[in-house]
Amino acid sequence: MVFVAWVVQLPKAGNRSILCGAECLQRMHAYRFNQYAAGRLLWLALAAMLMRPFVAAGLSEETFPVLEIGTRTYTNVTVRTKAKNYIFIVHSAGMASLKVTDLPQDVQQQLGYAAASASRVTTNPAAIWVKKEIARIDVPKMKGLGKQFEQNFRDQTAAKLSAMHLTGLTVICVGGGIVLLAYLFSSYCLMLICRKTGNPPGFLVWVPVLQCFPMLRAAGMSGWWLLAYLVPGLNFVAHILWSLNIAKARGKSVWVGVLLLLPVTNFFAFLYLAFSDGGEGGDERPEPKIMSLQTV
Repeated sequence: MVFVAWVVQLPKAGNRSILCGAECLQRMHAYRFNQYAAGRLLWLALAAMLMRPFVAAGLSEETFPVLEIGTRTYTNVTVRTKAKNYIFIVHSAGMASLKVTDLPQDVQQQLGYAAASASRVTTNPAAIWVKKEIARIDVPKMKGLGKQFEQNFRDQTAAKLSAMHLTGLTVICVGGGIVLLAYLFSSYCLMLICRKTGNPPGFLVWVPVLQCFPMLRAAGMSGWWLLAYLVPGLNFVAHILWSLNIAKARGKSVWVGVLLLLPVTNFFAFLYLAFSDGGEGGDERPEPKIMSLQTV
């Protein structure tokens, strides 16, 4: 426009100048038109390149009205991507990625996966070898071996259960025998203590729970103290009084009663009261008589 204004402002220039100005204007318009056309062609080529994957994808897309995969059901399914091990779909509820192995057999065939897997299976030498070896196996013989193995397993299981039963029974018998011997020994010691305190124990000393009556009688305590043994808290007080009184009744020091209360020394103090000499009713030896010779 500036050049045109310059040409208009110089009307008195020669024809040569006018022709040069028109030619320049024409070249400028042609240059602008070529530049515009080249830009449009470039944009069209770029758009074609960008649209090519989508067009190709659209041509290769496959649709399914309903696609059932296990317990899931997809509707209006469009397969967008088919990879080696999975497919990417778009359905009415969104998008999902599915494994090829989860697809039904007919869907795999429609998508072109079944033929490839079948060709791989048929051409796999390992699979062919396995099929041949399976065909050579004697089925009745294998069944016999299976039954024999099952019978051996049952026999071994029965033997183990029998051994465990015998072991458990042996442990119970041995444990019960040890407990019975320990109870009889403690009852025998109580019988000795009662006798050495001058109180006949009777048969109650061999009866559980009831043996508390001769024990209390030997310590000089009332039989009602048995009720205190049955009350938590009072049983501890009753045991302290019985330990001190039984040591006194046996004619022993009060420290023997204290040792009878301690966890470790009580066993040895109990044996000491049962097997030591002395006491009111013990087998006291008569005092030796002094004999002297008298001369007349």
